[in-house]
Amino acid sequence: MRPGKGLLGASCALGSSAEVQSGVCVGAGEELVPQRLLQSLFPWLDSPSANLRLTATAFFAELMKDKLVEERKLLKPLLEALGERARDPVSTVRQMAVRGLGNAASGAPAKLRRHGAAVVSVLLRGLEDAASTEVAAESLLVLAKVLGLLEARAVGSAFEEISRASRAFWGAEEEVLRRSAFVLYGALASSASRRRSFFSREVEVAFPSLVLHLGDPAPAVCNALAGAAATARFLAQLWGRRAASP
Repeated sequence: MRPGKGLLGASCALGSSAEVQSGVCVGAGEELVPQRLLQSLFPWLDSPSANLRLTATAFFAELMKDKLVEERKLLKPLLEALGERARDPVSTVRQMAVRGLGNAASGAPAKLRRHGAAVVSVLLRGLEDAASTEVAAESLLVLAKVLGLLEARAVGSAFEEISRASRAFWGAEEEVLRRSAFVLYGALASSASRRRSFFSREVEVAFPSLVLHLGDPAPAVCNALAGAAATARFLAQLWGRRAASP
């Protein structure tokens, strides 16, 4: 389908999933979004048409970056809607939904903390998406993004589950999964101050494997791994020294 004049002046293509995924309605938050536009697009999220669901999910995922979401009190309904679309039968819709959850960290970081447990639950489910490498990789990266915002109680016991899930992808065949998993592990290490006992034990178990993976043939994976390994080791040693101090 020929691109037309898009929503709010952006160039939008309602055709292929690749066009939508790569940036339909990018810049949606650069101008005031009419309420009637939001009301028109919201029902598309539940449309029987996969194309309409993808278009609406990509639009709202992009909108989540904008302060408008908080100003219009849209965060809660959009988080719920994106959570539902994260179960969509179409993998690109699921990926866009997960990305939208991560974009909320830019648009409404303070409010996102209130819904942290629900968001983490959706993202953990995304890690189990065996049908789509892209959804699993997106979930890994979004978890890394939101961990820094969430308080320890919002993550709760899921911290250990996230850690185990991250390690499960270290030996993945796909480069994007290995890289994303090491990015997440680095984020876990940085946010582990209230899980010192667990993470110190975790590093003892995982560090030999981290070192072995430094030989990964993909430079991007090695870079992500080196950062994760350095952070994890440094923190474990720091906590150990503090614990040993009189």
